[in-house]
This record gives sequence, structure tokens and C-alpha cells, in this order.
Amino acid sequence: MLDAETFYKITNTTQHSEFEAYLKNILFKPEEREKFYNAILKVDCNVYKDTFKDYFEEYNAERKSHKQDYTPDEVSKILAMLTRSDAKTFQKAGYSAYDPTAGTGSLLIQKWRDDQLAETLWSYAPHRYLYRADELADNVIPYLIHNLAIRGMNAIVVHGDCLEGRVKQVYFIQNSKDDFLRYSDVNVMPHSKMVAKEFGVKKWTQSEIKHIESGKVVWHSALPMQRKALEVNPNPMPGEYSNQNDHLQLKDVASVERSKKNKIYPKSAIVIQMSATRGEVGLLTSSGKVGSQYAVAEALPWVDSATAYWLPTLHIKKHFHKYQTGLNATLDTVENIPIAMPICSSSVLCGSR
Repeated sequence: MLDAETFYKITNTTQHSEFEAYLKNILFKPEEREKFYNAILKVDCNVYKDTFKDYFEEYNAERKSHKQDYTPDEVSKILAMLTRSDAKTFQKAGYSAYDPTAGTGSLLIQKWRDDQLAETLWSYAPHRYLYRADELADNVIPYLIHNLAIRGMNAIVVHGDCLEGRVKQVYFIQNSKDDFLRYSDVNVMPHSKMVAKEFGVKKWTQSEIKHIESGKVVWHSALPMQRKALEVNPNPMPGEYSNQNDHLQLKDVASVERSKKNKIYPKSAIVIQMSATRGEVGLLTSSGKVGSQYAVAEALPWVDSATAYWLPTLHIKKHFHKYQTGLNATLDTVENIPIAMPICSSSVLCGSR
């Protein structure tokens, strides 16, 4: 639970003013930010919930002057799902999402969550997503930037008035490692004509801050974007499972063949019974021969073998439902086992960074 007492303990502060000063102080200090983020995730690793919203609303929201009351997570989740686009439409868009009154970033966090859930483990790549947040209030900017950086997001934060174009700073939050298990860098854009034109700045109202953290940027290769627009089935069949991500199949992450006589298959190869099948799947614990009633799948070089084994088991029983009476399956049936799953969960994101 990330309440005030927890935040104060993590940061060695005793009151709100000290905690807020701490957030501002570490904003441009990567090593201290990382220690702070690590400490937060040890307490609560649910990154799909706004880390600071509850605290900010209770201790810092300016409800009268800036109307700082925030959208409930449930509404943000629904909005994120309703605005989900397919890959073709998404790639034509400018920003992955834009919130002109971002606050602490709650709406963008839910959109980031939905973008991950719309993809698969091997097609999601942070560099394909860029979010934009505009925010006028000075008191909320540190919370907003930390919220984006701790999640490894790529984002533009415009600190200023989005209607009049009066801007203090433009920040570029960048996941320079292109790894969703990494934190983002915090950079400040120069007060140049090019930047002003790109982000609609009519007047700079604060002196330029010179701060660049990102050095060499790495873009990791990934499968083509696997997004699908939201599909709603008003009358689902009993036991029907979602087809949200069922377009990624076993053959996309493993080579699959009918077992060959006298061939020695390596340890961790996946074996799936084809003759008189009931959807049985196993993992070789040592290298050896495999019976002719099995198909053998070997993970592609870029896929962890244990993960490749685990993913098919999520849907294999449903996929083989027509063969449950003990009929034979074809190799094509095995190759097309859906392996899709949400890209990550709090348990995944709680791993080491």
C-alpha cells in the first residue's frame, strides 16, 4: 500500500513538503531515481495503477484553483479499451495517446496498459509507442514525470497552457534501452524554434533547462505489431475464450515437425501428442528420441524454451476440443495452437531492472 507513511519511509522524510522537495530534487538524478523506483516496486509492484494519484489527491490537489480531481481508474480503463485501434490504423496516428490535461498521468497509464494487452510477448516494443501529456500546474509535474519514467514509457510532457501555447518546459521521457522492464531517461528539450513549432509553443515562460540523459538509443527487433481493434461479442458461447490475441501461434515462436524415427531431440523440446490426442503436452527433461505419435516443437533462438512450453498450455485444451474423444490431429493443427497472452502483468514487471 503506497500511502503517505510508506512514501515518507522510503524517502526518509517526515511530511508532505519534504517529500515533494525530494521528488523535485531527484528528477534529474538517474541513480537516485532508480533507487527510489526500486524501493516503490518492492512495496507495490502494480504498475497498472497510478503510483501517486491517491497521495496527490489527498495532500496536494488544488481542487479550487485548478479543479484537480481525477478520473477513476475504471473509467480510464474503459476509455483506453474503446479507443484501441488495429495495427494499420495505429501506425497512421501521431501519438499513441494524448492527454491535454494529464494530471499525474492516470489516463495515459491505463492507455499504456491497454497497448500492452493489445499485443503479445514478442510483438510489443516500447519504441513503437509515444505518449503526450500536457499539464499546466507546477505542483503536479514531478509526479507526472516520475509516473511515466518508472514505467519505462516514451512520452512528451509539455509543462504549460495547451490553449494559449505559453510553455515553461518540454520534457522527453525516453526508454533508451527499448526494454519494458527498464526505467526511462528524463530529458529536457531545448527552447529552439524547431521545438516550439513541433509542440505548439507560442511563448517560453521559463528559462531553458539544459539536461540530457539519453545517450545511445537501442531499438530491439520484434515481431510485426499484432494489435487488433476491440471486438465485442454480445453473445459469447459458454466457455468461449477471448480472441483478442489469438493471432499468434505456436509456429511463430517454434519450429514444429512430426517426430522422426531415431532422431535425437534436445532437452527442453516440446512434445505434443497427435495420435489419439487429448491435448497432451510435455517438455523433454533430457535429450532423446520421441515416439511417432508426437509432434516436436523446438523454440526459435530468440525465445526462451520454458516460456515457449508454457504459453501453448494456456489454450491447448480448447484448441484440441474437437479431438478430445481420441481422434488423430494433423501437424497443421499443432502448428496453429494459439499461444497469445497479455504482454505483462505486475508479477513480470516486478522483475529486476
